[in-house]
Amino acid sequence: MDFTQEDREALNQVWMSQKAKMRLTQMEMVKRLGLSQLEFSKLLRGVTPLSMTFVSEFCEQLHVDPRKVIPSLVQNNLATPKEVHLTSKMSVDGEIQRAYIEGNSVIVEYVHRAP
Repeated sequence: MDFTQEDREALNQVWMSQKAKMRLTQMEMVKRLGLSQLEFSKLLRGVTPLSMTFVSEFCEQLHVDPRKVIPSLVQNNLATPKEVHLTSKMSVDGEIQRAYIEGNSVIVEYVHRAP
């Protein structure tokens, strides 16, 4: 994902706000992120492109949800469907005789043979 200048400005605003609230220094933040101060500065100033990994880790350290503060992610979050498709898998200790659906439940009937 490509982040915009608007995203970078929002990230910088979050940094300014949260570091004051959390009484966090830039030195402490770079240690938490495993970066040098130069790398951190280049990311916030726009010299180095932002990555989703950095944005996620940065926001996690500041206790904010990037999908609520980064404009591109807010727009993407609104545009994504609210439906998620999941798969569940199970195994049984026996021989399945019958499987059927009742409402939102799957019923599996099986025979277990004791040794």
